[in-house]
Amino acid sequence: MKLTKERISSLSKILVETLLNEGLISSSSKKELLIGKIESVILDDLQIEDRLNAEVREILKSYEKEIEKGNVDYQKMFQMIKKQLIKDRNLVV
Repeated sequence: MKLTKERISSLSKILVETLLNEGLISSSSKKELLIGKIESVILDDLQIEDRLNAEVREILKSYEKEIEKGNVDYQKMFQMIKKQLIKDRNLVV
């Protein structure tokens, strides 16, 4: 995951405070509940990318011999496979 849970919590609090102060949202529920929901959405989104990366690594295992021989560049293949999976699944990463 690119962000720590503490950083996600901090960003969520800042986001809610800013939106409330600017009058862009009004919350009829507790502010903490709204912060928790935003944290959950961010975590879910980051976990999607983590699972996608793990899947790409699994796919690359089938190219292990070619990578070791230097016939295939790991990073290039990783990006190509990831890009294709994102396109196939209509993901936003």
